[in-house]
Amino acid sequence: MEKLFGVPIGQLLAYLLAIFAVGGVFFAYQALRHPVVFKLGVRNIPRRRAQTALVVLGLMLGTLLFSASFSTGDTLTHSIRVNFIRALGQVDEIVQSEQMNALGRPYFDIAQLDGVKSALSPLDLTEGIAPIAQERAPVVSPSTGLSEARADVLGLDADAMTSFDPLVDAQGGELSPAALGQGEAYISAELADEVDAKAGDTLHVFLGPTPTVVTVKGIYEGGAHPAQEKSLVLPLAQVQAARGNQGKINGIIINNKGNEIKGAAHSEAIAAALKPALDGSGLKVEEVKKERLKQADQAGSSFATAFLLFGQFSIAAGILLIFLIFIMLAAERKRELGIARAVGMQRGHLVRMFAFEGAMYSLLASAIGSLLGMAVGWAMARVMMVAFQEFDFKLTYSFNWRSLALAYAMGMVLTFAIVLIASWRASRLNIVRAVRDLPEPSMSRRSWRGLAMAILIAVAGVISLIGGLQSEQAALFNLGASLVIIGIPLIGRRLGLPDRAAFTWAGLGLVAWWLFSDRLLDQVLPEFKVGIEMFFLSGIMIVMGAVWAVVYNSDLLLWGIVKVFGRIKGAPPVLRTAVSYPMSSRSRTGMTLAMISL
Repeated sequence: MEKLFGVPIGQLLAYLLAIFAVGGVFFAYQALRHPVVFKLGVRNIPRRRAQTALVVLGLMLGTLLFSASFSTGDTLTHSIRVNFIRALGQVDEIVQSEQMNALGRPYFDIAQLDGVKSALSPLDLTEGIAPIAQERAPVVSPSTGLSEARADVLGLDADAMTSFDPLVDAQGGELSPAALGQGEAYISAELADEVDAKAGDTLHVFLGPTPTVVTVKGIYEGGAHPAQEKSLVLPLAQVQAARGNQGKINGIIINNKGNEIKGAAHSEAIAAALKPALDGSGLKVEEVKKERLKQADQAGSSFATAFLLFGQFSIAAGILLIFLIFIMLAAERKRELGIARAVGMQRGHLVRMFAFEGAMYSLLASAIGSLLGMAVGWAMARVMMVAFQEFDFKLTYSFNWRSLALAYAMGMVLTFAIVLIASWRASRLNIVRAVRDLPEPSMSRRSWRGLAMAILIAVAGVISLIGGLQSEQAALFNLGASLVIIGIPLIGRRLGLPDRAAFTWAGLGLVAWWLFSDRLLDQVLPEFKVGIEMFFLSGIMIVMGAVWAVVYNSDLLLWGIVKVFGRIKGAPPVLRTAVSYPMSSRSRTGMTLAMISL
């Protein structure tokens, strides 16, 4: 896997490690400058082992998902590379005609081979250059009556193929093209299975109006050739004669120095050297190995990206869980924190104390999560192996150390960022109320700061709406509409609208917009471009709207439940008591509902 979200893995890892390093240096500096606060922060980790284990398990969710996604992407990338290389072997480039007709690539004079060799000899980057004649033709087995409509027929020059990987049979023996006599052929194991052929059988290959009769001399499992799985190998002269193209070929295969992977690194230089020699000849160079490896990397990256996109709900739930864990820790230690403030500790010290504790949790959780993610990726690979068996695709588990480091860095940076926000939130307490363990008073709804924030949300929504209309992007347009739906009730709330009315209208508006807007606006608005990001955005907005509507109307819901179940003896007081505690802290209850819903 070379890219994630279009960004090279190495570049993304460098950025995250830089952030991690800066944060680590700042953390160490603060710990040295405030050693007492550091000790107060980390002392709870060994003292409360059960709590520490639960916190670490909660914090590692995001890292585990990152690691599992990268592990799966690396496995697919490696497996696709292996399957591509198995088909291509040491063939790195192919010189062939720029044109394509109904019969395949047109033939050209074999004299072009000398020009290719002359152009590449000064570079000294190749180990072999060989002419081929490649056709696609039906193959029939007269003895079994079975056939293959599109088999690859390869005409190889035995002398030129000595620098390429040999064909190999099931026992590991080499099948040399030089050993083929007139009317003899090697066939692939896949073609042998298709037509139920074995060594010594006769096959009819329809390279022309009359079939070419060949005898199966051997069956190969692998080797270096640019053909599909269902293929057969004949002497070059026999394919040329069958097509009436004596002295002509339709391809020149090139084997670069280096192994199957590293050889592709020379493709660009070889293509540049051949370009002047091929200008005006109607031929071109195809960097087949490099392109196949690129396709493998893109496939692996795409799968990892898709896995992360679908897993964003889990990541969002993990973020809420991290925030909720530290809010709950602060609530549990409220009196302790109030006493600390009463004896002289400043609010900044409380933030540092929670940040120190959270940093240690994050270091442990990211390490455990990244390692467990590898195990989850391995388990997923085992499951996919069974699924891919039907497609004759061999899946091999693989994990890159860069992906492990990237998963750890992403998990650590994400987790610690949420920890800092939660630490700041937890530090906002009244000393007297904290010492007496009394609930904090509600914040003023009519502050200028709150009104400015509500107006900013609405304005940002309008800008996003306009941008979505102009670019015809569904995500941008719907995000803007959602911000407007949220912003207007929040402005009304700052101007005196009750909380219930503001959040109920905002919540129901979000749910209604995301469920029904497409049907209502299809006739009015242009056709938008829709991507996979809508999957995540719609889910987040619907859950947020539904949670708001439920949390701010819990008394009405309780009234309805009591009406339905009120005839059961003893049920009404039990129900009222059960709901009273969760509703005493709407923020914690809302985050819990949203986390479970996601």
